[in-house]
Amino acid sequence: MKTPLLDVRHVEISYNGRPVVQDVSFQVEPGEILGIVGESGSGKSTLIKAAMGLLGIGGAVTKGDIYYNGRNVIDAKPDEIRRMRGPAMGMIFQDTGASLCPVRSIGDQLYESVNQHEKASREEVRQRALDLFEKMRLPDGDRILNSYPFELSGGMNQRVGILMAMVLRPKLLFADEPTSALDVTVQAQVVREMIQMREAYGTGIVIVTHNIGVVEYMADNIAVMYRGNLVEYGKKEDVIYHPREDYTKRLIGSVLRVNRG
Repeated sequence: MKTPLLDVRHVEISYNGRPVVQDVSFQVEPGEILGIVGESGSGKSTLIKAAMGLLGIGGAVTKGDIYYNGRNVIDAKPDEIRRMRGPAMGMIFQDTGASLCPVRSIGDQLYESVNQHEKASREEVRQRALDLFEKMRLPDGDRILNSYPFELSGGMNQRVGILMAMVLRPKLLFADEPTSALDVTVQAQVVREMIQMREAYGTGIVIVTHNIGVVEYMADNIAVMYRGNLVEYGKKEDVIYHPREDYTKRLIGSVLRVNRG
């Protein structure tokens, strides 16, 4: 029996002893895109932070297990989790620009990120980045690598976030509201670029968003969160066109869709 890339089993997550996510289970297969949707405060981002070991002070998985490629990350030591971040599991944050150093070039930051996990020359990292920019159909890769974050638009910094997450070619990529701060046109471009990364490398992706339109465009399966509970989970077509729960029906009817093109 094939091992899922990500296997979340009956997970409860608490902050300072108070449960904020309760009894959530789902799986992600290699190359699959799972969209986790729901309103703010529903526990979407908390789930992927738990998988990455990023819950922060007061946060803990208090019940259940989270397996990455058969390894229970709940039992993993902090240094083991740190080693997994990047080569095994990558992360795209909501506002990549805020996490970039303003006084260092994109190329320098990318080189430092890679060398946290593997030994590579600056030229090797540069060429790998240029190859990714080409796959993302972005021109001027050299200019971007030589730029500082403040010299780039918000949309371009977000693409840099995809590049930095993908340069180590992780098997699993988490994307936490990666398009929410962007205008609709750039949202669609960023979504297409993540799909291209899946096609190029077979990367499994978990995208967290409040926008049903984004997951309708890119996801294979959808998980719907409401007040810390998983209220609906299944194939995209079933959840979008034949929702069972009233909350899912309201959510589908209330958010902007990304037009196909």
